[in-house]
Parts: sequence; C-alpha cells; structure tokens
Amino acid sequence: MRASTGPTRRTGRVGLFLGLAAALALGGSTLAPAASAASPLPNVELIVNGRFDSYPWIWDCEANASRSTVPHQHHITGRPTATSYAGCTQKVRVQPDSRYTLNASVRGSYAFVGASGAGGESAATWSNESEWNTLTVEVATGPDTTELTVYFHGWYEQAPFSVRGVSFVGPGIPPSPCGEPDPQTASPGPGSPSPSPSCSRTYIP
Repeated sequence: MRASTGPTRRTGRVGLFLGLAAALALGGSTLAPAASAASPLPNVELIVNGRFDSYPWIWDCEANASRSTVPHQHHITGRPTATSYAGCTQKVRVQPDSRYTLNASVRGSYAFVGASGAGGESAATWSNESEWNTLTVEVATGPDTTELTVYFHGWYEQAPFSVRGVSFVGPGIPPSPCGEPDPQTASPGPGSPSPSPSCSRTYIP
C-alpha cells in the first residue's frame, strides 16, 4: 500500500505545478499594457483673421466685397450684383470623420454662411435681419476629407450685407498666421501638410 502512494503524490505535485504555471502565464498576459490608441486632436480655431483686423489677409474676396475703413469697426460689406454674390472664402485644414462648428456675425439682406468640401460636404444657413445676429452651422466631414472651404456671401441683386466675425472650431492643428498649421505644433497625420515658415500678423487699427 505504501508503494502505491509515492507516484500518486508526485503526479499531483506535477499537475499542481503545471496548473500554477498556466495560471501565472494567463495572469501575466492580462496585466500586459495594451497598445495606446492615437490621441484625438484638440478642438481649435481654424479660421485665420476671422475678425478682418489683420494682414496677411488670408480671405479670398470678390471685388464687390470690401473691408470697412472705420477704425476699430472691422467688418466686410458685400454689394451683390446681377452676376456676383459679393462673397469671400477661406480654406481650412480638417480631420476626416469629424465635426465642426461654424459661427458668423452678420446683418443685412440674405447673408449666407457655410462650408463645402470635395467629399460632398455642404452645410449652410442664412438670415435677413437688419441688426447684427449670429448664424451657426454644424459641419461633418467624410472619411477622406482633409480640407473645407468656409464662405459667406449675399444673393444676386439684393441689398448689401455685412459680416464682422467668422469662427470655425473643431479638431485640428492650429494654423499659423499665414494660414498653414503652426510649425511648432504640426505633426504628421491626416490633414497635416508640410509646415510652412512662420510669419507675423500686422493688426489694423
């Protein structure tokens, strides 16, 4: 009887040892750090010279959209004709599959603000009020979109309109004063062009 107990104890010890080893191995795998996902970009202001108070100008405006010359009253006034909306545009760098908020302070007949992109994005709104009011547009980008065109304009042969502030906020890299992402904060990735040399802005009284 004594001879038969030896192999039984050894088999039990081996089984216990193997079980503990397997448990430790399994426990170790659960403690291994997971690969961290890329951190999302913060929400930043992507419009440059949104208050029309500095140079470089950045905005691309039609001839019949002009800046106010009254000191400290910076705004753009457009005078639409039969062939022109009297509008301005600015391109902004964006991230794919992201959401942005466009705000603009406007007044006058049929003042439109919006954004459009090569991925088929199109979002706009308008007002027809004589006093300053704020328009807001929510914009969603597609899976391949890295650039949008922000715009404002009037309507054919309607009365003049004015815009005194444009903001476009969402995930992205802060643009430099020249309109490209700031070379101090730019990093490779979707919607991140090669950094351009920095420049300074000249503010208009």
